[in-house]
Parts: sequence; structure tokens; C-alpha cells
Amino acid sequence: MKRIVLTALMGTLAAGAAFAQGTITMGNNATTPFQTNAVGLGGTSGSYTASSGLYDFELLTAASTVTTVDASLQGLLTSAWSDTGASATSAGLAGRISSSASSALNWPAGNQQSFIIIGWSASMGGFSNVMADLSGASLVAANGGFYWSGVKNAAPGEYIGATTIQSAEAGGGASGLPPFALFGTTASGQGTPISTATELYAVSVPEPTTFALMGLAASSLLIFRRRK
Repeated sequence: MKRIVLTALMGTLAAGAAFAQGTITMGNNATTPFQTNAVGLGGTSGSYTASSGLYDFELLTAASTVTTVDASLQGLLTSAWSDTGASATSAGLAGRISSSASSALNWPAGNQQSFIIIGWSASMGGFSNVMADLSGASLVAANGGFYWSGVKNAAPGEYIGATTIQSAEAGGGASGLPPFALFGTTASGQGTPISTATELYAVSVPEPTTFALMGLAASSLLIFRRRK
């Protein structure tokens, strides 16, 4: 009897957890593209194309009181933000991402919460890897633009960026609300979508000469220690 009751309780909790997940639609349009921007490193900017490589995207959420994040996105690494598990990949159209309606963990249906989407070159690995590599990095102003410095395990030609922070109620569940479209041009009673283009800034990595100097410094230090 106890086993039956326990099984029923676990089923109820699981159903409650699923019920609490809100729903969103992550795909963007031609007026809200993602653009690769290498101006800070002397390059150009523009919406990526199919030949530019693949890009991945992840949706994060926070309390509606969280309305800003630092330019270097270090705030996204704190407990204020939670991963929703909702993701997307770059589509065939320039600057577009492909995604249908999906559930958003940590964003209950009908709840007003802040959200942001982070995007990166798929070659950098999965979301957890990218967030770990982003720790301690900084967005540097240069040449009228910006570039990333200090991103771990990065390679030339890779990009990272994030949208503006907006706020909305997730759909689904007892709320009776439709899945909230994260991108759009106008706000509604359900919330405010992302209405502008998003820049994915180029990552700067040490030049070969820098690596050589680092190696030389390490060798000199080792020799000095041996002599001492």
C-alpha cells in the first residue's frame, strides 16, 4: 500500500513539474537578425549566412526585477539566471534561428519573468562549455566596435553575443496563454519581445608570438628556479 501511495505521489509531483513549465517560441525574423561583428578586430559585420558556419542559442530566464546585465555577460554566470533548456540553431536564412514552440524550464506558465538569449559559434561546444569558457572574459571596445578578450579554449573566427533583456509571461498550463514569441516588433499584454538585431562579437585569441613569449617566460622561470 505504501509503495502504491509513494508511486502516486511521485507521479503527481512529476505532473506538477511539467505543468509548471511555460511555453515559448524562439524563432526570429528578418527585422531581428543575429549578426557576426568583427569590427573591433578590423573586420566587418553583417547577418551570418549558411556558409558562415553553424551557431547555437540558449534561452535564460530570471526574475522580472533583473533588467540589466554587464556588457561582458558575467552576470549570466550568477544564480540570478537559470537555463530554460530551450535552444535553437542557425537556419538557412541570413541571421535567422530555427525553433518551434517549446517548454521553458524555470519559467512557469503565466509568470512574468525576464529573459535573454545567448548565441555562439557551434564550434565552441555545448552551452555549459561556452559558459565555463566565458568566465573571466571581457568585451573590449576597439576600432568603433567590440571584441571578446580572455575567452578560454577559443579559436580564431568564433563569436559570442547576447540579445537585450526583455520581460514576458510564458504561455501554457492553466494560464490559457499562447506560447510567447520571443522576437517581434511590438509589445502585448503578455510581454515585450526582442525587437532589434543582435550582435555576436568576434573572439580575440593570443597571436602565435604571444604564445611563444609565454613559453619563453615559463622556460626562463624554470631555469631560474633550478639555478636557485
